[in-house]
Amino acid sequence: MHFGTPGLRFLLLPLGSTLVSLLPVWSEEPVLALAVLPVPVVTTMGPIMPETDSILSQIEELRRTEAVRQHALAMEFFSAIATGDKAALCRLLNEGIDPDTTLPTPVPRDFVRQFPDELTAYYVGSEQGVTGLMLATLTRNEVFVKILLLAGADPWKMTKRHKTFALWLAGKTQQVSLMQLLMGVAPDSEAARTRISIDLAAQRASVWRDGKVMLVTDISSGRPSRPTPAGRFVVTNKYRTWKSTLYHAKMPYFLRLSCGDFGLHAGNLPGYPASHGCIRLPEEVARKLFAEIPVGTLVEIR
Repeated sequence: MHFGTPGLRFLLLPLGSTLVSLLPVWSEEPVLALAVLPVPVVTTMGPIMPETDSILSQIEELRRTEAVRQHALAMEFFSAIATGDKAALCRLLNEGIDPDTTLPTPVPRDFVRQFPDELTAYYVGSEQGVTGLMLATLTRNEVFVKILLLAGADPWKMTKRHKTFALWLAGKTQQVSLMQLLMGVAPDSEAARTRISIDLAAQRASVWRDGKVMLVTDISSGRPSRPTPAGRFVVTNKYRTWKSTLYHAKMPYFLRLSCGDFGLHAGNLPGYPASHGCIRLPEEVARKLFAEIPVGTLVEIR
């Protein structure tokens, strides 16, 4: 573009140019000559100079620097959970770290050694895709589980190899309160107000709601060679029709306990323990419980 001043022509060049001299041109009209200087390209990882010998090498260096920074940030996040450092965990979340950040691999041996129990050490040292919520669950830190859930952590994230999620880990270690927390069971919900108690010696089950017995029924638990495990469990899944993947037996109205391989379902009651570990119920009772017992309900077996 040229200005229309008689006898003088100005040449406008791109932004980022610098005036260097006033030179005549063949038209015998003076012209302002500008030299173009390199303008850095600003990226999310830093500036890149377009006239350098290798832009690709600059980008690769920035990527390496960012990867190192992200790795250090992730390890700080998991170290805070492992050591119970609430202040550090909250600071990192407030600074914007993704609550679903996964543990970087390979994991330093010193980090794995701080976990004495075999299950936690295995998942931390051998599995991929372990989240902070999973580690908080494995370390039985209910406060950290609450913090991570409030920060938006996904309780259904799965590891890569075994497809494990936080609820399964809580069930594996029989952490009832954590299971109910991960399932979103509110203190005043129907699931929280209901429980099932099973007496293996008496071969009887009772359903309680708001502290009152609502139903009593006979059962058939696991035979001596396949005993029903005792303890505190949670109804984590309900299946109208189910077939055992272990014994290929039909298990209608199946209430799975703690993401495990057993639960309550309709079946034959011979008057003594006869199942492969599940709690068999009369069909009409199983149908009623399937309809009325919500997931998250506590089941106590003794």
